Amino acid sequence: MYSTPNPVLLTARPVLDFPSAQVTEAMNRSFEEYFVPLVFTPETFERRFRSEHLDAQASKLWFAGEELVGLVLIARRGYTSRVAAMGLVIDARGKGYGKQMLQAALDEARARHDRSMLLEVFVPNERARRLYERLGFRNTRELFTFRREPQPVEVAAQLTEVDPRQVAYLVAREAAENLPWMFAAESLMAASAPTRAFSLDDKAFVILRPEAERTLVQTVIVPKAHRRQGWGRRLLQAVETAFPGPPLTMPMVTQGPGYDFLWAAGWEPLELALFEMECPLA
Repeated sequence: MYSTPNPVLLTARPVLDFPSAQVTEAMNRSFEEYFVPLVFTPETFERRFRSEHLDAQASKLWFAGEELVGLVLIARRGYTSRVAAMGLVIDARGKGYGKQMLQAALDEARARHDRSMLLEVFVPNERARRLYERLGFRNTRELFTFRREPQPVEVAAQLTEVDPRQVAYLVAREAAENLPWMFAAESLMAASAPTRAFSLDDKAFVILRPEAERTLVQTVIVPKAHRRQGWGRRLLQAVETAFPGPPLTMPMVTQGPGYDFLWAAGWEPLELALFEMECPLA
């Protein structure tokens, strides 16, 4: 158990000590009235954070007595940790608890000899950004979410469904290095239903997850031998035709070829962007 010096004594317990339903409830309470709605069921919570390599021992629920204060979820790969989620219940906000909670996570990461810690924060969330900067985090890049209302074409190429793991391996081999954590090959390899993957003539591939209010596009990859031949654009047209319902969204797109490709294909970046931040620990 981790304690912090504070007029109100805070204690932390690892997520490992709690059933999934209780952790999910803590997550939902800690993100009430957040910038974007975040509501999980135990199933969706486990599915998402399993793929991000959540460390249930390093992740903590925080309490003042018996009352929940908030949580810090930590994902880990190699010598890098990432704050997968950090939030406070409404009554605990503005009291300095966030600094104590994140500092504890940084101290534990240093104790296990991690070399860096990552997190993402919405650009307009200035209070959180100032906190992270005081604790040693610095912006590394801006991440954008693109959106597209499906506009099916009358004659579209036919998609062939494939194993998402096959596409994840392709991303590992041929995508740009240092992709955002949630959509890196390591995360994609853990994808399972309702996530689906498709190929267009074995020359362009997509992984996506149909949801009630959107179709989440997790990756689009064209093997190097077939790039600059229009396969990516034809793939997106086929996806729009195959999934004509809710809007298509693709989060965490960095400036560069992927950004330019989506823009040229008629997708629009949303105003609410993220900063990825990193704190060196070594």
